[in-house]
Amino acid sequence: MIAVTGAGGQLGRTVLAALRRRGIPGLGFDRHELNIADQDAVVQNLWPDVFDCIINCAAYTAVDDAEDHSRDAIAVNAAAPKFLTDTGIPIMHISTDYVFDGRARQPYEVDSQTAPLSVYGCSKQMGEAALLTSKACGCIIRTSRLYSPIAGTRSFFRTMLQLLSERQSLGVVSDQFSAPTLAEDLADAVVELYLQGAHLRSMQVLHFTNTGETSWHGFASAIQERIGTTCKLKAVLAVQYPTKARRPHYSVLSLQSLQAWQIKPRSWQDALTEACMQCGRIKS
Repeated sequence: MIAVTGAGGQLGRTVLAALRRRGIPGLGFDRHELNIADQDAVVQNLWPDVFDCIINCAAYTAVDDAEDHSRDAIAVNAAAPKFLTDTGIPIMHISTDYVFDGRARQPYEVDSQTAPLSVYGCSKQMGEAALLTSKACGCIIRTSRLYSPIAGTRSFFRTMLQLLSERQSLGVVSDQFSAPTLAEDLADAVVELYLQGAHLRSMQVLHFTNTGETSWHGFASAIQERIGTTCKLKAVLAVQYPTKARRPHYSVLSLQSLQAWQIKPRSWQDALTEACMQCGRIKS
């Protein structure tokens, strides 16, 4: 049996769906059912004689809000992963490209130096460090720009579907580059890694995204191309769109770590086309 934390979020929901498709028993815990930042609650609910793996999809992901609520972000993203190791259950933990500073000019490797720019990125890096210095088995899987066609989920993709249909013009940042990643594709990869026994090895870092790279403006343009709207998209620089949290200008992740597992992600463009189709928004 696999325990899936953060089961109410877009990734937790897609992981549970992927487990069901493969006939693997899984039990989801949303944040109301299990607060992973509560050490006692974690130990009381996650038992090694019941669960053989924890897939940790729970996270404090409000990047800008984290600047004002650092204690909350650190509790969920940094302290909680350590609490999960106290159970003795192998862990598959989801992390982020925001652990990097974005100064690179080529994709970051799994062992590249981390240097987060924001409270959110720092808290996720602290969570990684806690796992890597523990004696827990499992893996840390970094990803980027997650989105899903599932109704009710929150992401740049869902926001663009709405705004591109409502606005006459829209400015989108054009100088921050990474790889948009379909949550369903990441979920399938996580389950495949589990089936190959990645959770039973010494803690290691892996990267998974869809292939390729683009800016937020490029991603928005690709969404518009697929759904067909008359909204005029304008490219703006990040300095023209100030946010509380600093974000890396380039955070593309190298996918070489997947080769040993024979996992081959598809392009972000193909994944986006499927997501738009599932939303019923492909132009005729």
